[in-house]
Amino acid sequence: MRRLIRWALFLFVVLVVLVVAAVLLLNTIVKQVVESRMRARTGMDARIGLIDVGLLSPTITVEHFKLYNTADFGGSVFIDMPELHLEYDPLAIRSGKLHFKLVRLDLAEVALVQDKNGRLNVLDLENRSRSASRGKKSSAADLKFTGIDTLNLTLGKFHLSNLASGREEEIQFGIKNQISHNVKSEADLAGLNLLLAARAASVSSSTNHTLDLPALLQSLAAH
Repeated sequence: MRRLIRWALFLFVVLVVLVVAAVLLLNTIVKQVVESRMRARTGMDARIGLIDVGLLSPTITVEHFKLYNTADFGGSVFIDMPELHLEYDPLAIRSGKLHFKLVRLDLAEVALVQDKNGRLNVLDLENRSRSASRGKKSSAADLKFTGIDTLNLTLGKFHLSNLASGREEEIQFGIKNQISHNVKSEADLAGLNLLLAARAASVSSSTNHTLDLPALLQSLAAH
């Protein structure tokens, strides 16, 4: 009987080790797939420190994500995202809907770069993404977005570079754990948009800028 119990415990430990190894392997595979597809979709290099896909809970966590500009835009960091945590509704997904109970987004930096020909990296990214996705259809595209119950947003700084003039400018937003509830469209973030516009306007009026920041942000919003 003791030997039987000993073997049962041994098999239990082996099973636990294999499950843990499988989870770690799954996260590694997902990380590599996301980095590869991000490159194919945007033409930009992506680096991810960690992706944790919850097996027992409907959660996805991405940590230390960085997306780099192409060579035409200097090759610098475009997006520095220390954390993206998602808690989704699995029942909604089964019915063809995408609903999040919680989204926690920490954006340390977003860099807007204007190349020597006047092109913006954000609009270039949009064009690349559209070209890459033309004629392709993913299962995620069939999901209808129905909202976010709680959005927790942290936004550090907005960096602007003009490669033609060599000028660099920076907006420190300093937004920490800004909470928004029942977000179903961009209109539900009107208060946040006003706050960002006000910060940009205050920076623009207090310093001598090569770029008209409020007008630039409004131009981007129009796209």
